[in-house]
Amino acid sequence: MKKLGFTLAEVLITLVIIGVIAAMTIPTLMNNTNAQEYRSAFKKAMSSVNQALETEYALEGLTAADFDSSAELVSDVFKKRLQTLDVDNIVTGSGGSADTSFTTADGAIFTVVNFSGAGADTSEGEEANCNYENTKACGTEPNLYIDVNGLRKPNKLTTSYKRPRDIYTASIYSQKVIPYDEAAQGVMYDRPVEEGGGD
Repeated sequence: MKKLGFTLAEVLITLVIIGVIAAMTIPTLMNNTNAQEYRSAFKKAMSSVNQALETEYALEGLTAADFDSSAELVSDVFKKRLQTLDVDNIVTGSGGSADTSFTTADGAIFTVVNFSGAGADTSEGEEANCNYENTKACGTEPNLYIDVNGLRKPNKLTTSYKRPRDIYTASIYSQKVIPYDEAAQGVMYDRPVEEGGGD
């Protein structure tokens, strides 16, 4: 009776083929997984800060326009309204810096920069910063940086909708926060943004 089976050479060739296929596909799968994690974390972060502003307006009647500095906005709105805020990690810039950073419990780092409320001086005839109609951002745009995975790498700014990284830019308006650039808008709305367009 003749016994059927695989030779050692056949088994080794099969393992080599499987190894080559795995080496080609695993990096792509990992990149796609990381990209999806970054997208989800950015959407969660945007939802959190928007809910904080909406809650502050609903309960206190105050908008971002009512605060003069990033430190006031963070301590009087985000510290009170973000339930996931790590209150031990609020850092206000020193040496003349007006930046204020805070960290949420999931490790995301938010940095408010170049912020000024509606009370900031404007030239005659110029529209006020951070107006109550939500048509002008609170300060120089972008004025919010979000690092969705905190200190973990890659710590790179997202510049492409197709290849999201872990840092995004956003703009704070009196009652809302919106993605600032086309890459962040594309990630937020799951589609590329037309040149000069946006949501």
